Amino acid sequence: MRELLTTLTLSFACHLAAQSGPGGAGASSSNVLWLDANSGITRSGVAVSQWNDRSGNSNHALLPGSIPSANPSFVSGSVNGYPSLDFDGTDDQLWVTDHASLDLTQWHFFVVLTADVQKNYNAWMVKGNDSDENFEMLSYNDGNIHTPTMYSDGMRTFPSSADGQVVIGTFDIMEYSYSAAVGRDVYKNASTIITDNENKTPRVNNFPVYIGNERSTTGRTIDGDIAEVVAYNAPLNSAQRIVVNNYLSAKYGRTLSANDIYVQDNSGQGDFDHDVAGIGRVDASNIQSDSRGSGIIQINNPTGLGNNEFLFWGHNGGTLGSYGVTDLPSGIQGRLARVWRTNEVAASGTAVDVGNIDMTFDLSAFAAVSASDLRLLVDTDNDGVFADETPITGATWVSGSLYRFAGVSAIVNDRRFTLGTSNQGRTPLPIELVSFSASPVDNSAVQLEWRTATERDNDHFTVERSGDMQEWTSVALVDAVGNSTTSTNYTAMDPMALAGVSYYRLRQTDLDGTSTLSDIRAVDLSMQEEDDAVVFPNPNNGAFHVFLRKASSHPVSLSLVDATGRIVASRSVDANADPLVYFDPQLTAPGLYQLRVAMGDAVRVHAVQITQ
Repeated sequence: MRELLTTLTLSFACHLAAQSGPGGAGASSSNVLWLDANSGITRSGVAVSQWNDRSGNSNHALLPGSIPSANPSFVSGSVNGYPSLDFDGTDDQLWVTDHASLDLTQWHFFVVLTADVQKNYNAWMVKGNDSDENFEMLSYNDGNIHTPTMYSDGMRTFPSSADGQVVIGTFDIMEYSYSAAVGRDVYKNASTIITDNENKTPRVNNFPVYIGNERSTTGRTIDGDIAEVVAYNAPLNSAQRIVVNNYLSAKYGRTLSANDIYVQDNSGQGDFDHDVAGIGRVDASNIQSDSRGSGIIQINNPTGLGNNEFLFWGHNGGTLGSYGVTDLPSGIQGRLARVWRTNEVAASGTAVDVGNIDMTFDLSAFAAVSASDLRLLVDTDNDGVFADETPITGATWVSGSLYRFAGVSAIVNDRRFTLGTSNQGRTPLPIELVSFSASPVDNSAVQLEWRTATERDNDHFTVERSGDMQEWTSVALVDAVGNSTTSTNYTAMDPMALAGVSYYRLRQTDLDGTSTLSDIRAVDLSMQEEDDAVVFPNPNNGAFHVFLRKASSHPVSLSLVDATGRIVASRSVDANADPLVYFDPQLTAPGLYQLRVAMGDAVRVHAVQITQ
């Protein structure tokens, strides 16, 4: 293989002109903000300093300059295998700089969230201060959702949901739309929890969008987690609402209270949870007929889409590589390990036929493509096997990296499909670099870890470091296994990292000398010196030491929290008597945990990996 691809922290470039928003609903002109904890995160260890906007509007969420230590914590695999950002309830927050695209007089928001502590004024998303909200979504200590707005005539109302909507330990999809024509509508997991009929125009302001905080009032910082934030500049139509809710419910493992149409995310169906998108029609005024979403597949031009009919697709998380895949039809030299599955159904779940469709694949990740080599593979007998199928030919080049199968009739309800090549030499399917991370070990060393799914003709890896992302120095060279059809883990150490911020990238070199660069990871060792505690060893087998760097006039509280937000072990220690604490929670379940170290009013969060 002549190229090793990386899983980028930024989203794919939007090669399609439209319908690249969440689930395929909207584009950058309407989807004005999209923060996804699985994409575009800049962090040092678990401390997040930037959360990039996927909408195409560059409305990135940044640390406030006045509070440089207000980093929320990155929590890996906290909800259905996807990460979230944990806000500590003290000062953690991110700001999205004010921009004309965010000065909204109508809107439609989705926030996937959970509370760690129910408290008044958990401010999830705010634009403005307490006397001048353009928009706001917060909750109270009873879980009540609260949505105040300042109008152009100065009047404010405070419609609030019934209690119990925001809960501890369970991520839910909170949805909030507004227009002067219909007023406010607030939903939980697609079910209405409050509505009003305010016929007014909200007043815009020059404030940033505050994620996790209402800036003007002390104490209004959330104690909880956010996995995804989506904002549109107008209410979605009913078909688009269904599309976005099904995308979020599949991704985060939630069951919708209404229109839970896509069911291939269920474990009994194979957990096709990822990059779900859909087209559909409620009636002539509520249509979504062209979608791509966050994945590589666009589906549009259905010839028979009727009222209350939908077509959804999502994949199993398999790699965009082919090596090790042996389930191949005759004449196919390789196919993607990634497999998609469809629901083509009415809103009630009954199978329907939306007609023939066009399927366009964005193959920008591939080294070289000849359209005549591409094959669409469809599991027509639904036995989970492609070897007994007849490949579909006829792909054409559209433009750039886009290749299309037009007028496809083989995609029907419950079918699996994937992409193959009849010529691996001319149209090779790539290897995927599954992960690459850089983590501080102490004040001077950084550990680098990466994992490949498969390899072919891979000679070695070089870890490169920079202080300015301009000049790069090699700090480690690691031999590759060369050829492999199974997952391979690698590790390296930089024992002399820069005193401040170090940037790292991974260079993969093939046997013929060609090389490919990964995305960049940043580590800030200056932040390590400010940490109140150091956890070691980490990863560990369930027991570890905590070294408390600072003296404290109060007892220090140590709490170990699992991925659901449940405290599984805790203890109180005297840092002055003995700063080295042995902590053995006697856990049997491996996974990623949070150790919360509370010294007075200050709370620090450390990721702890238990591997037993």
